[in-house]
Amino acid sequence: MFERITKDTFEMVYPILKEAFPVEELREKERQKGLLDKKQYRLYGIKDDTGILQGVFAMWDFDEFFYFEHFAIKPEFRNGGFGGRKLDEIVKWAGRPIVLEVEMPEDELAQRRIGFYKRHGFYYNDYPYLQPPMRKDQGVLPLRLMTTPTEISEDVFEKYKSLIHKVVYGYEEARDGLLLWC
Repeated sequence: MFERITKDTFEMVYPILKEAFPVEELREKERQKGLLDKKQYRLYGIKDDTGILQGVFAMWDFDEFFYFEHFAIKPEFRNGGFGGRKLDEIVKWAGRPIVLEVEMPEDELAQRRIGFYKRHGFYYNDYPYLQPPMRKDQGVLPLRLMTTPTEISEDVFEKYKSLIHKVVYGYEEARDGLLLWC
């Protein structure tokens, strides 16, 4: 069961995000909470039938795709295929293409994470991608986009990247490739 998180219920899910993501991939608590005022942003708690919170996911609703910003399962529910089953449910429930960011495959954990998404129908798109800063005084982060249900062309990648940078992060790319605050 997916429960829409509001400002009143935000406190129960932020600790899951904070535990699961490095500081450079998560906004400060109040900025993350402030996103709940944005029309395109949606935050959901993943609960079992008895109401026990098992995880959380955040997404941005664009007309032709969803951008998944965060997906995290509480440590006590990880392994054994639980996260994969929940991801499959989310993909089916979403009903349209999904885009998400992953780290470069430079270490075992990043390779395992990419493998997890591949096993669940996502494609690794090897186009250069820089995540704009999530926090003040932070630099860009080299990542890659993964998509389902198919790989994307470079033209589609550029379109998705531009939308994500502008709407999610508040940046636009200049002609020289630099990211500018908009």
